[in-house]
Amino acid sequence: MESPVVEVTVQQSAIGRIVVPPKVPKGFAVFYTTLDFHGRLDQPNGNLLSGVIREQFGITAMITSCTQIHGTTVRRAEAHPRFREADSCDALWSRDKQTALAIKTADCLPVSLIDPRRSVIANIHSGWRGAVRRITSFTLDSLERGTAFDAVSAYAWLGPSIRVCCFEVGEEVVEQFQDSYRDADRYIDRSHTKPHIDLAGLTVAVLRERGLAAERIIDSGLCTRCEGSLFHSYRRDGAKGGRNLAIVAQ
Repeated sequence: MESPVVEVTVQQSAIGRIVVPPKVPKGFAVFYTTLDFHGRLDQPNGNLLSGVIREQFGITAMITSCTQIHGTTVRRAEAHPRFREADSCDALWSRDKQTALAIKTADCLPVSLIDPRRSVIANIHSGWRGAVRRITSFTLDSLERGTAFDAVSAYAWLGPSIRVCCFEVGEEVVEQFQDSYRDADRYIDRSHTKPHIDLAGLTVAVLRERGLAAERIIDSGLCTRCEGSLFHSYRRDGAKGGRNLAIVAQ
């Protein structure tokens, strides 16, 4: 059973438009920045984003991000009085209040997790390389080892990313997915000249296998690459483009 695509809300903020998905539990926030914000993270911009979290959602939280490497390293983020960037990882989790986790993307899929009963949050940077290496499963493993996280009570949000409509790949990429997932062919669209991969659909299946209910997996359905998109896209804009931020806070 696939998670249905949902309607999101566009809000105006101090950094321009932000996109807010539905079903976020009280006391938490999930949102995505847009083309209106360049996505660079440093101390001043970390403070600016913390202000957005406070003003838009009523949550006082300081940003932690990470130096992303398209791998499977998962790190814990603790409450901190200043913006900080964890070294060399692609997923962050925390069980501390007043903590916000930021993932940088420009076509890769951000996956944000909340278990509201146990006050656990996580944010995952899942590009195709990370997905081949099963970054989402590695993150769930880390949560289950390090916290009381329970998939049955958890929610997941799939943010703006390059979607199957635009995610053209070579056969060498398809083979890596086939090696990693026994049912990979279900998520490969061969109706185009080259194969396209449905990374969001594959990720929904992984989350369902790990115990999340379909109605608690909220897929924005937003494509970064499509013309007219609100978001930065590396494939569309190249190196001159910015980064989108996916932020989860409590």
